[in-house]
Amino acid sequence: MKKFFAMAAMLLSLTAASAQEQKEELKAPLSETDNNLQLAVQLSRYGYANKSVLSLVEAARIVKANGFEQGTRSVSEGRTEAPATDQKQGQISLDAAKLLADAKELAGKDKTLLAVIKAAEEDAATRGAVGGPKYDVGNVSAYSSVTYRVNFRASELAQVIVIGDGDTDLDLYIYDENGNLIASDTDYTDRCVCQWYPRWTGTFRIVIRNRGRVYNHYVIRTN
Repeated sequence: MKKFFAMAAMLLSLTAASAQEQKEELKAPLSETDNNLQLAVQLSRYGYANKSVLSLVEAARIVKANGFEQGTRSVSEGRTEAPATDQKQGQISLDAAKLLADAKELAGKDKTLLAVIKAAEEDAATRGAVGGPKYDVGNVSAYSSVTYRVNFRASELAQVIVIGDGDTDLDLYIYDENGNLIASDTDYTDRCVCQWYPRWTGTFRIVIRNRGRVYNHYVIRTN
């Protein structure tokens, strides 16, 4: 009987390991642009949380250098304004102008920091990429979801990335036009990546679900 239970435990372990390997295979390495997006979000979050002028400035530089321009190709449903709460910790932004304006406010009369900000403003004005990646920034309320509808081309890699503010767990689900679940990322973080190859050109439904008890301020990007 002991041998039976030992064998069963071993089989379950091998099955779980195999499932994990298959899940990891579906997640191809992120591009340099995607890594830069995550870095900008991290710097923004850190800058606001720690009142770090230099972190906000560097986040603004990355945003402009990579052309993270907010687009309109994603239409959200059910997004709400951020409710007031004392439980929120994270704050992020991918608006270069706002990042630099907030950095300037934090800098006060510090001439050195103001000079750094001015240099970033001048640099950003000439380095912004044209037609770069599109994204959206929004809020998803506690225990609720936000939906986007985006068109993807057949047989070409489709990718959706969601990065939250760190306060709650976010899950990401992708559905086709017929309501079939195509891909999902349901781990215990608020960083989600889904990649798939559409069998036909069409509209896919993207659902971001907040599993936590406070709202989450997130960034979503499609390739």
